[in-house]
Amino acid sequence: MHSFFNIRHLFLGLILVSYFAFGLYHVTQFITADEHYWVYERIPQYWKAIAEHKWKKTFINDKPGVSLALVSGIGYFLHPDSTKHCEQNDDKFYTCKTDETETLYFAFRLPILLINGVLLILCFFLISKLTNSWIALWSTMLIALSPILLGISQIVNPDALLWSFGSIGIFSFLVVLKYPEKKYIALAALFTGLALLSKYTAIILLPFYLLLITAYFLIAPDEELPTPRATLLRQLFSFSIIAIVALGILCFFLPAILLNPKTLGLFFATIPDKTPPLIAASVPLILFLIDTCFFHSRFLIKLRAFCRKHLHFAFVIPAFFLFLFTFVILTRHLFPDWNIFTQIPFDIKNITNSRYYGIPLNTFQSFLLEWSPLVFSLTPITLFGLGNLWIHTLRSKNNQYLFLSSLLPLLILIYISILLHSNILATVRYTILLYPIFSVLAALGFWHIAKRFAKYPLSKLLITALIFIASVVSIIFIRPFYFNYTNLLLPQKIIINDAWGYGGYEAAQYLNTLPNAKNSAIWSDYYGVCEFFVGRCLTAYTFDKEKIKPDYYVLTRRGGIRYMSKYDNWEMKSGLTAYKYYNVSNPDWQLFIGNHPGNFIKVIKVEK
Repeated sequence: MHSFFNIRHLFLGLILVSYFAFGLYHVTQFITADEHYWVYERIPQYWKAIAEHKWKKTFINDKPGVSLALVSGIGYFLHPDSTKHCEQNDDKFYTCKTDETETLYFAFRLPILLINGVLLILCFFLISKLTNSWIALWSTMLIALSPILLGISQIVNPDALLWSFGSIGIFSFLVVLKYPEKKYIALAALFTGLALLSKYTAIILLPFYLLLITAYFLIAPDEELPTPRATLLRQLFSFSIIAIVALGILCFFLPAILLNPKTLGLFFATIPDKTPPLIAASVPLILFLIDTCFFHSRFLIKLRAFCRKHLHFAFVIPAFFLFLFTFVILTRHLFPDWNIFTQIPFDIKNITNSRYYGIPLNTFQSFLLEWSPLVFSLTPITLFGLGNLWIHTLRSKNNQYLFLSSLLPLLILIYISILLHSNILATVRYTILLYPIFSVLAALGFWHIAKRFAKYPLSKLLITALIFIASVVSIIFIRPFYFNYTNLLLPQKIIINDAWGYGGYEAAQYLNTLPNAKNSAIWSDYYGVCEFFVGRCLTAYTFDKEKIKPDYYVLTRRGGIRYMSKYDNWEMKSGLTAYKYYNVSNPDWQLFIGNHPGNFIKVIKVEK
């Protein structure tokens, strides 16, 4: 036992070393879409509002992104003049202190990496309480070495903290259901509040918690629920404390919500569709209250007896997911030219916008489109673990962790369904909170493999080594563009995520080597190249075409979608002719992100 204890901690240390080694690599050599707004405007605004006691100005964004300001605020204190790092002159050219760009972004990004690294240890501890140390080790490994989670942790964006704070909140609450101790209630309240400070979508955690209470009451083993009614009341009381404290944390660090009713309205208005979460929260709560207050929980106890008797119906959930994932993967290979995948940009804002591409989607097509980015951004080793879990659940009636293996997928399904109902396409960034959950489920799948080979003493160590090596290989495969990861099951000509700012540094490095680079002018369809280029950088669509003649165009796939919508208008106003160059086969320089030709950044000399 003692040797295994040491090995477990050895691997945990190896996980952290790998996480930081990969996370620090290339961490300053890109700038993502909208990231400069957080670095130069929103985070400085928050701390200036605090310093000047202008509490209404603490509402820096409708995300609201306050947790990002709290964590990355150290970057602002180290670089209080960050707002002046890049300035735009009267001709709309950006002039940046390129020699300071990497130092500046390192100061803002490093705290995020450090915080998420520390939280990996907390993840391990909480999952150990829910399962065992091996499952916790494998879960933590899959979380830490997920290219998507690693990539978002390098970015100054609220999603970089939403996944960690939100998952700690969920894991803490699951522990509260089994061990209603004050420290776990405090953890759940703290991290739920921090998740709310990160992004408005975290509000969905509260109805999720009520759903978990309901499910735990209905299907938990008798030994875990010796006094069902008393346990239910205690859990509802714990939930009330968690919700009140979490909302209190939101109001404390975002006082604008209390001082300005319009701010509160804006915050809740950004929740895509409030009806499903409201129903999910209110229905079980009303049921609990009526049955508890008037019928002494007799109805709920009978319902629990019924559910415990028919636990075998739990196979429906894994069967559905096994079929869904298999169907999505086969569809992309058997029907590679299906127009819902090839003609609709994966990054359209709303699903109904597909009609603008001449392809109105029915419910089935929309549902299928929602799952594609998620399925193909999970690593093969994670998919293998998930598949084994679902197959085992179908084949065996003996499921040691039935609650986790059936309820966590249900949360995922509800989450995606709410996005679909809200008309939001489930891109990788919008589903970032689900990746830690998938990691835990995959680890449960590996546990069933370990039990099958329990007679071999080294079986768990071999599984650990397999997960680690496979995870590292997935990261190396996409390095350094982690957030653009897609697994090998996706055909190379297909993409599920745009460059997300990657490639701007490399493009600038090429441009900086050209003769007379400091006196050159470039026009880029995205901002990320400007802070690394030593010459004059232009991103505006309208400018004086008599005075300004770009020497080079820097073009990307995402920028092209925005630019091509009105390219004739831009040509008339500014003389921009970039539309002629997007499909050039021999640019002066180009980079394919993740070796996917559709996800490009290219530099082309403008023909005068």
